[in-house]
Amino acid sequence: MSELSAVIMVACPLLHFGYVDKGCKNMKKTGNRTVLSLICVLTLTAVTSVTFAETGKAPDPKAVKTGKALYVKHCQACHQKDGVGQQQLPLGIRRPGYIPAMPLNETSHAWHHGDEQLVATILSGIKQRGMPSFRGTLSELDAINIVAYVKSLWPPKILDCQGPKHMSCM
Repeated sequence: MSELSAVIMVACPLLHFGYVDKGCKNMKKTGNRTVLSLICVLTLTAVTSVTFAETGKAPDPKAVKTGKALYVKHCQACHQKDGVGQQQLPLGIRRPGYIPAMPLNETSHAWHHGDEQLVATILSGIKQRGMPSFRGTLSELDAINIVAYVKSLWPPKILDCQGPKHMSCM
């Protein structure tokens, strides 16, 4: 959820139920407060509806371009150019505790997850797999743009099968 979405989600109920009096003292609950609540709901819907590309749908080209630059800066060192991941070495050869970064292209399972889950993974990391959290380094919008870039690496059939429907799609 973006910072703006969070502010709107907190502010709207406070305004509607009269906890914020400034400018609302003379509003009738059935009149202007209802209109204010409707405006808040519509604004929240507009803000959150543009936050995530729809799972299984092609990403916005502008988001892909922005996401690629962020991917190169923050992700490519581990996940490699074009999301091919690090070489999967046999356990007997690799350094103890080393877990190679998984591919993000169609050869692995990133596309099994929805957009929101991929964004959450970028921001929270996966400690058991050695992936750091990027919360505080990247904004939610940055992570969304990175997901857009990653999705641009997938062929149409994989993109169509993204998320929960991957089990019945292929």
